[in-house]
Amino acid sequence: MPKQRTENEMIYNGKSRWRNLDTGEIIETDEIIKKTPRNGFMITYLTAIVQLIDSLGNKKMQVVKYILENMDKSTNTLIITTRELTEKSKVSRQTVIDTLKTLEQAQIITRRTGAIMIHPSLVHRGKDTKEKYLLARFEDFSNNNAPINDVE
Repeated sequence: MPKQRTENEMIYNGKSRWRNLDTGEIIETDEIIKKTPRNGFMITYLTAIVQLIDSLGNKKMQVVKYILENMDKSTNTLIITTRELTEKSKVSRQTVIDTLKTLEQAQIITRRTGAIMIHPSLVHRGKDTKEKYLLARFEDFSNNNAPINDVE
């Protein structure tokens, strides 16, 4: 296979031969791989989410579901207290506390007083640069002086 070349987000992958099964004709083609940017897409890594669901259980999943459905999609944050999360997800306070602790230990979320941020490698909307920006914010989020809803 020839060396790959990159031009304008396209990779030349060499030549290949195809046979039409109906006619027997052999066609030689150039293989090109075009990279598609993730602009505006919300990325969710289902394997990580499924593993998380398995480790949590049903009542705890209600808490996770509430967080994912109600987070600010541009900043991956949810402004909410533990008490409010208890009321809105309709589970016990202890379940909310245990769930948040599990999510934090798994580095799925980070918390500060009255706010939660979801790790951008699990869920984010936008380009690769936005993911990197959110990752830097995630690392600094537990610092109470850092802004919550500051968007790039």
